[in-house]
Amino acid sequence: MATANISPSVPTLSYNSKRKSLLSPLSNVALKNQSNPNLFTKSSKKAITQKQRTSQLESVGTTSSDEYGGIIRRLQNGSDVRGVALDGEPGRTVDLTPQAAQVIAESFGEWVTERVVRDKKDGGGDMAAATLVHVSVGRDPRLSGPRLAAAVFSGLAKAGCGVVDMGLATTPACFMSTVLTPFNYDASIMMTASHLPYTRNGLKFFTRQGGLRSSDVQEICERAARKYVARKLGLGGAGLPPAVTRVDFMSAYAEHLRKIIVERIAHPTNYQNPLKGFKVIVNAGNGSAGFFTWAVLDKLGADTTGSLHLEPDGMFPNHTPNPEDPKAMALTREAVLANGADLGVVFDTDVDRSGVVDSTGVAINGDKLIALMSAIVLREHPGTTIVTDARASVGLTEFIAAKGGHHCLYRVGYRNVIDKGAQLNEDGAETHLMMETTGHGALKENYFLDDGAYMVVKIIIEMVRMKLSGIEEGIGCLIRDLKEPAESVELRLNIVTAPSYAKGKGSEAVQTLKEYIQDGKLKGWHLDTCGDCWVSEGCLVDTNEIPADIDAYMYRAKVSDDANGQHGWIHIRQSVHNPNIALNMQSSVIGGCQSIAKVLLDSFLLTSGVKEYLDISQVEKFVHN
Repeated sequence: MATANISPSVPTLSYNSKRKSLLSPLSNVALKNQSNPNLFTKSSKKAITQKQRTSQLESVGTTSSDEYGGIIRRLQNGSDVRGVALDGEPGRTVDLTPQAAQVIAESFGEWVTERVVRDKKDGGGDMAAATLVHVSVGRDPRLSGPRLAAAVFSGLAKAGCGVVDMGLATTPACFMSTVLTPFNYDASIMMTASHLPYTRNGLKFFTRQGGLRSSDVQEICERAARKYVARKLGLGGAGLPPAVTRVDFMSAYAEHLRKIIVERIAHPTNYQNPLKGFKVIVNAGNGSAGFFTWAVLDKLGADTTGSLHLEPDGMFPNHTPNPEDPKAMALTREAVLANGADLGVVFDTDVDRSGVVDSTGVAINGDKLIALMSAIVLREHPGTTIVTDARASVGLTEFIAAKGGHHCLYRVGYRNVIDKGAQLNEDGAETHLMMETTGHGALKENYFLDDGAYMVVKIIIEMVRMKLSGIEEGIGCLIRDLKEPAESVELRLNIVTAPSYAKGKGSEAVQTLKEYIQDGKLKGWHLDTCGDCWVSEGCLVDTNEIPADIDAYMYRAKVSDDANGQHGWIHIRQSVHNPNIALNMQSSVIGGCQSIAKVLLDSFLLTSGVKEYLDISQVEKFVHN
């Protein structure tokens, strides 16, 4: 991954477009609120001395300390932090409070600073020079954003960091603020909960090396948990209001995307306006993606008439901002057909995922989107490896092979998939594309960053290239040969235990199923290793001497029966987002998924004892329908 030099100053850009500034007006609210101590600590009617507080901390007992610390630890969501930030969600209480956000941000600031100082020391840098670590902070339009941003600013300042407010931003832009000159910040935090309900929020963390791994976030949350226990007792919470520098980075990021489109298309007659004559519909879902319409496409000559839900609205009133959401794709399809558009684009809330609709109205997401990107990348890099999560279809593996590529099936989780691609490149296996079936996609050429806007940029460039080459069909023709499974089903098993025990019970259930398969208790089921992957190391079953860090247990099994032979697979995994277990099944025969589910129910769920803590009603309903 490329690195960049630290800029000697923190630049501030202006945005003079006829459109409203991309810097969110909510910034003012956040800065106003940051001086209110009640955002971070409960007011006390009776002052107590430091000695009394220390005594109180010593007497609070292990149970209370574990309870307070557990609140922070449970906020970890794999490589992110996520929680409930607003009231209104049935059965869930607010746990991502300003106080929680403050201690997590402070711990991240300390974690980053320690590494920057260490790297300077290892590199022979001048340790006498002041080491001020700059951390940028962006957020999506959620209603809880301003209040939590104030807490994040405060936490970073307590850690001694310079705080840079990007305002309304995207997750990929936050990372790019660490590598694009003249910004080159040391680290960044994006405040978002992606496609989850408006009541949720979260934190994503970046350094110049990319997004943090689960083990890094666990270390930060452990440190934050200790701070949280102390703050709950009134210890160490004081601090001056932070000095915050505002920047309009989104304009610079949009310019970066425009430059890529212009230079790579190199239009023979409309060099500066290569999208002139093309109609593109953008559905931003009232998230952070509106900028892509007016700051990228419009400025390059595209007609974006008919675009949907461009204005940010933290309630997401029209549909879930999610390229997997059926309503989002259906509305975009209608707009493409009604306006005669060449392409429709659907972004998720924070723009690290995307999906598209071709000119005929065909929705391209999931396996179809991976196939489309594979076709584009394999034309540019023949023979490259493409890494996906293990929910990808057999048809996708065959499609990639037919294009001359290699398909590496790996663990579910976008961070897992991206890290696998980076590892393969380090090991000498050229790997240019890493994509999850949810729409997260990263390219070697773009810092191994999952950037939904960059993916769409690649598709748009290909669309124009095809037109200039005399191909009248839309981008959908590139995946005409993709075979789709006859059936594809996802079910959930809710874990019915106290939240503090859910992760452990989820692991227990998944591991128990693995043992049942290995012991031959489910007829015709065999653990899958790497599918048709050419990589020698095991991917779906870790055979390394030192197992890779994992954020959840998961396995995939190939399924055969007497009537059809091998006809499908089942994938079981812990969810890192919610207390449940996800079941994905695909089959090449009609009724195959129901058959797989029946074996799972009869030979495992009803006999293994896991039904004592799993709600198996979805599987029962699916089997008996």
